[in-house]
Amino acid sequence: MTEFQYASYCGLYCGSCDMLQAHQRALAKGVTATWDGINFPLKDRMAAAPVICYGCKTDVVFRGCSFCPIRKCARKMANIETCLDCRRYPCFRYKLVDLVRWIAGMNRKLPHLTEIPRNLPVIREKGLAVWLEEQKKLWTCPDCGASFSWYQRECHGCGRDVRALKRFQF
Repeated sequence: MTEFQYASYCGLYCGSCDMLQAHQRALAKGVTATWDGINFPLKDRMAAAPVICYGCKTDVVFRGCSFCPIRKCARKMANIETCLDCRRYPCFRYKLVDLVRWIAGMNRKLPHLTEIPRNLPVIREKGLAVWLEEQKKLWTCPDCGASFSWYQRECHGCGRDVRALKRFQF
């Protein structure tokens, strides 16, 4: 069985991804995750895809992430935990992806993408293990301990409104 990987190459915390969390919850219940009940901003503009993901660094990712040029590049290289490990960082590809996100308005449509430029400097300063612990705490409900995702409004565990706990709003 594939293990979940919560760190991405670009600096996103996969542990707060709506698709990954829906897949985890479904596995815990012994069912298959479905597109229903996922609060993903572009869900209505995408063809429904299997809701299965173990994180960016695994072979099993949500279809939307499978096209990521940063992921494709990092997976071709040896010994790359994050883009910071690449001698070319910040490379043309990384800068181009950032530019396209802004031009296409993806930071407004998918505000979790604004986490990318914030996270890599923290990873560089504190290290990946510390950053992962901080992210886990950031994306955990302080009332019940359940994890919540980027686009969740209420905690799945206790119903608390978790919108104010995030660094971005949608």
